[in-house]
Amino acid sequence: MIYMNKTDESMKDRSARILSLLSDRYPGKKAYDLDGRGLHFVCEVEPVEEHPEYDKAVEVIMVSKPHKHHKMTQLYTILQGSLELHVGDTTVQLKSGDTYTVKPNNVHWAKSEDECWLEIYSKPGWTKEDHILIK
Repeated sequence: MIYMNKTDESMKDRSARILSLLSDRYPGKKAYDLDGRGLHFVCEVEPVEEHPEYDKAVEVIMVSKPHKHHKMTQLYTILQGSLELHVGDTTVQLKSGDTYTVKPNNVHWAKSEDECWLEIYSKPGWTKEDHILIK
């Protein structure tokens, strides 16, 4: 599989590697660092602009920020690596092949020991207005 982390690389090099892998794997799709920290990357595989009722993204997470959605349900599918997913007061350990559904209004965030590659299917599709960061 093409996903791998090199522990001796700088954050800048890791960011460049991940964005390059996402662009190579999903040509013509928008890939970006979600919050500019170099810890959470998104590639819009089936963007909401094409169909507002859903979207599909591939994400690479080292650490995501706590947030919630008022409308959206998200189905996480782990492609590679492992993920510690925090949903409310619950912590779930996920590994390759595992799935987990996050319902609306549940504060959630995730971290991985290395980097976790996952697919996230959102219904309805992701919008900036429905991505509410929790401080």
